[in-house]
Amino acid sequence: MAAPSEPAAMTRSEKIIWIFFAATCCQLAFQYPPSWSLVAGERTNLFSGLLCFLTLMVAVIFGRRGAINLRSPEFLISAALMVVAGISGLFSLTPLSSSFRVFVLLASGLGGFWCARILLQTPENQRRLTGLCLWILGGLLVLSFLGYFITGYIEHFISDRSHPLTNVILLLSFAPLTLLGQKSRPLMVLGIILLGLSYITLCLSERISVVFIPLGVCLVGACFGTLRWKHFVLICLVMALVVGAFHQKILWFKLSKTYPAYRVESFPFSWTIVKKYPWLGIGLRAPREKFVQDYQPTYPAVTKEEFARVTHDIVSADNQFLTLLVGLGVPFTLTYLAAVGILLARLAGLAFKPPPGRFLHPLVLLFPLTVGLVHFQFFDGLLFPQSCWFFHLLLGLIPPRGAGPATAELRTQENLSRGSITPIG
Repeated sequence: MAAPSEPAAMTRSEKIIWIFFAATCCQLAFQYPPSWSLVAGERTNLFSGLLCFLTLMVAVIFGRRGAINLRSPEFLISAALMVVAGISGLFSLTPLSSSFRVFVLLASGLGGFWCARILLQTPENQRRLTGLCLWILGGLLVLSFLGYFITGYIEHFISDRSHPLTNVILLLSFAPLTLLGQKSRPLMVLGIILLGLSYITLCLSERISVVFIPLGVCLVGACFGTLRWKHFVLICLVMALVVGAFHQKILWFKLSKTYPAYRVESFPFSWTIVKKYPWLGIGLRAPREKFVQDYQPTYPAVTKEEFARVTHDIVSADNQFLTLLVGLGVPFTLTYLAAVGILLARLAGLAFKPPPGRFLHPLVLLFPLTVGLVHFQFFDGLLFPQSCWFFHLLLGLIPPRGAGPATAELRTQENLSRGSITPIG
């Protein structure tokens, strides 16, 4: 991993993009300014979605020439997903509300991915991103601890639910992980401290999933040789100490057979809906009560009445991929999963042979992306713009196929040849 050095000076166009990009990252992470209700009665976070969309437009207009190849598979897949999702929203059971949610999903997902492709492909900009995310992560940890000490809930000052907050913390772990590969001992110590405080925050969230998902991902990494076993043992010891110290804050009853009844039953229930609406789905977060009438639960720990009551209270399946299947249909979900799978497979391959000229080691990206993907099995992370933005931002940092080392000299020569501010042609 490259050692930190003084970043090259930014051009005027890059400064404009960075202002919008940094402001969007901060608003999404801290949810401040708060997401005002732009449409009466609509719970969709339209404010954050519009901010993501605006930042994407700024990046496209002022980005470097050639950053977006209109014939590339990435652009064609993005366009296909956008068209299918848009049609699904318009023809859903709840056209207006579903269309709003589709807009926020696409704005935050495509915004995060393409901002990374346009802005963050050079080592100096990846250093700037790491510094920005370190400050954001530090701020989230401070507010989480303050919220816990004052009210007993880490999300008190940030959001109304802990799942999006813990997911963002997991995704931002790439920043302190990057510090572990630096030659500076103070930076390494800072990275270790931030990772330790992040794990303590996860334990204080009461969410048992985020306590054990990082451990499971580390185990897989050790089995495949990307993580040394001695490091895995050390990680286990540290995690065991933290869990032991805060075990009373973790909701252990969620390991019972009764608690996951709704999530388990959501698999066959979702499939019954998909068979009726396979192509475009019923719309994101569309009510599903009418489908419960002709459905008989199969999980022994839940009755039909209980499942109907929970389905009325919880609009989604609490599983991102089931929500995509039911809400947007099979074509969208399979296309999206194939695209993400290809990117992650490429990243996993690069982990064994890192490309030259990159500031971010592939493992630094592979860990938070894998953890985030597993976490999406327990909540609809992509429907929260903060989680969707940072997840796809990391996906966009995966080196494109055939990309050589990005250098500041090449970028500077391009900017000098076309002027400081030139829209993409």
